[in-house]
Amino acid sequence: MTQRIRIYQQGAPAVLHYETFELEQPSREQVLIRHEAIGVNFVDTMFRDGTFKVPLPFNMGVEAAGVVEAVGRDVQHLKVGDRVGYFFAFGAYADRRVIDASALIKLPDDIASEQAAGLLSKGLTAWALVKHAHRVKAGESVVVHGASGGVGSLLARWAKSLGARVIATVGSASKADIVERWGLDAVLRSDEPDLAGQINAANRGLGVDVVYDLIGRQTLDASINALRDGGDLIHVGNASGGVTADPARLAARNIRYLQPSTPQYVNAQNQGTAASELFERFREGALGPLELTRYRLEEAALTHHAIAARKHTGSIVLIP
Repeated sequence: MTQRIRIYQQGAPAVLHYETFELEQPSREQVLIRHEAIGVNFVDTMFRDGTFKVPLPFNMGVEAAGVVEAVGRDVQHLKVGDRVGYFFAFGAYADRRVIDASALIKLPDDIASEQAAGLLSKGLTAWALVKHAHRVKAGESVVVHGASGGVGSLLARWAKSLGARVIATVGSASKADIVERWGLDAVLRSDEPDLAGQINAANRGLGVDVVYDLIGRQTLDASINALRDGGDLIHVGNASGGVTADPARLAARNIRYLQPSTPQYVNAQNQGTAASELFERFREGALGPLELTRYRLEEAALTHHAIAARKHTGSIVLIP
């Protein structure tokens, strides 16, 4: 018997149901894992609240790390005792689970399970954004809205490590105090008037090359106004509410608009290579120290409340 978080209807965090269930044995190409840490991501709240429709009942969570306890007979690249992580496979909010072996990434000895659960989904998203959605180059000007969050913090520092001029926006004075220590070029409040004008002033009066917008409704208009003609608007998230850009307005200024998802760029064929690069950048210190907030598995609803309130910085992990 094991424990998991499941929903039987979509709605407020109260629909997260902590329950005991009997775990099946792995099939030929599957692995049984004992989780040591489970990542909590903004997308989890969207599966829970109905933004994304899912078949019910639905096993929550997409990211975790732990130890292999059993392998199917056709699994060749993993064995009992291996430490593994994954970044997008439904059913992560559990102390143990069965999962397709192809979803798993072997963890290096120097990356702890808590670090992997806090890094993989958000870090691979950052990798996809700076390497593929818009390939950041030295000397470019980059805006990251929501820079204090899990993805935003990694994204802003990764772009800076590539030689870009990075302007970060955050939602409160306390978050600004934290982000200002990272050595970025400017840190602004996302709720200030004339945000686009402040961004351009921080960029020597010029429009910026790319905006990564993780906030959505509150910042999207400023994102468009802050871009140079022909710039890239990478709309990654909607922490302040869903919104889409006006295609005619973007076309008039030749602005390229993308709403990417990590699985578009990271898959079973390249996830190992991408994760290796992520871990190497982390070892080098380019991504800064990993700030983790820990909750128990049964406290999953509290983590969703924290995300909705936009009070936390860094990454949240559940500990079984």
